[in-house]
Amino acid sequence: MLERPSPIRYGLIGAALALLVGHALVFDFVNDDAFISFRYADNLVRHGELVFNPGERVEGYTNFLWTMVMAGVMALGLDPVPWSKWLGIACAAGTLLLVARFTGRNGRSGWDALAPALLAALPAYACWATGGLETALFTLLVTAGWTGYLGEREHTRFPWSGLWFALAAMTRPEGMLLFGLTGLHRLATLVFARKLPDARDWLWGAAFAGVFAPYYAWRWWYYGWPFPNTYYVKTGASGFWKPGGNYVGGFFLTQHAWAMWLLAFFARGQGRLLALAGLYTVVMCVHVASVGGDFMALYRFLVPILPILAVVAALGLRGLAGRIGARRMAVAGVVLAAALVWSTVRTDRKALEVGSEGGVDSIGWLAMFAEQCTAIGRWLGANAPENASLATTAAGIIPYYSRLYTLDVLGLNDEWIAHEVPARGHRPGHTKVAPFEYVMRKEIDYLIYHPTIAAHRPGPVGNYRRQGYAWKTVQVPGLVPDPPPGGWPAGATPPPGWWGYWQRTR
Repeated sequence: MLERPSPIRYGLIGAALALLVGHALVFDFVNDDAFISFRYADNLVRHGELVFNPGERVEGYTNFLWTMVMAGVMALGLDPVPWSKWLGIACAAGTLLLVARFTGRNGRSGWDALAPALLAALPAYACWATGGLETALFTLLVTAGWTGYLGEREHTRFPWSGLWFALAAMTRPEGMLLFGLTGLHRLATLVFARKLPDARDWLWGAAFAGVFAPYYAWRWWYYGWPFPNTYYVKTGASGFWKPGGNYVGGFFLTQHAWAMWLLAFFARGQGRLLALAGLYTVVMCVHVASVGGDFMALYRFLVPILPILAVVAALGLRGLAGRIGARRMAVAGVVLAAALVWSTVRTDRKALEVGSEGGVDSIGWLAMFAEQCTAIGRWLGANAPENASLATTAAGIIPYYSRLYTLDVLGLNDEWIAHEVPARGHRPGHTKVAPFEYVMRKEIDYLIYHPTIAAHRPGPVGNYRRQGYAWKTVQVPGLVPDPPPGGWPAGATPPPGWWGYWQRTR
């Protein structure tokens, strides 16, 4: 296949970047969990403490580097909500450029835009470029790690990839797993070549340890535990394999991972890449299945392996083109592109519907819930006393905007719940719930739990009158209630929603 001139290559890569931005803006949301990091960052900027509640050192986040980025945004006086989205899209775009550079390492052509275009078209990749979470940054750093590693092995370069993996591990705990898998791949390569580790192999490990070890030592000292509090909250339950298996299966079907691996047969001469991609895919899928997958739609935990799979697919398609010829490949390309567009539109539309299925909340539901919690959080910030406290399962947006002391009933920011409450159920992150007696000992002023929102004045949920609480309802400005079955009538403007909560009276 003749290589296209560079201007065409750059134009095609630019088109892939434009596709990514447009596709990401189809979702354009920030979910409730992102505000947990915003709350930590806000307290760091305002109080000098990397905590959820001032004075309580509990590590209720697992994305240190992303939280630091958000703290930098806030220190500049900027709003983290839009900036988290745009920085996420920028990181996702950076990953596209990395895979284009990697596929063009042995000769640049228009084919280098194929892997970026595949990524930009995948709903999971585009969706989690927004969302406000660390997914896009983590994916960028992991991709910098494995592309750098493979390039270093081929061209005897200094092993900077160890540094990228260290930064990835500071962004999400899975970074340590992927670094370990890459180390295993590196060791296997030496064994098959019958070589001993050389200075570059040791430097690679030292680059990782030199950055990650001081960070790890600091966080253990600061928070007092070897693992984040979220780890202790999310362990101890059983029955995760079935929902986790469904999650992984859905990823393979809707994000076409099965087709990417089918195309690997035609990616000749890519043994090291295929071995690494296979190692990442198998171990990450087993890991994600073992923890029950996720309660959010579109597979954010598996997005980090999409770039290496897209590269495998692109190289496979290029190899296939060499076998069947340009004309047949053009026809096949049109058919494949049409099928991908149809699948993408179908998946996007389903994800944007408001609802939950099999314990997984759609992106449309997450976006609606974020809007609801924003209205409630701002109302509390304007109407609740400064020294008031609240207990809720929605421990992101409401605490962030209200700035009130908050007990996360699910224990993400509470050591006692994480270590003492037995786990039940199989919904990830929702298996430990604070006993009511514990909530009472905290003398909480507002019992919110999962916010009670309705189009009409809601009746009491539960009964806490004997414990000194009164049921209150308020029509909150900007609060949109859940839509009725079938959605709101065309052209109808939903009335401001009602919110019900229990408030302490003594």
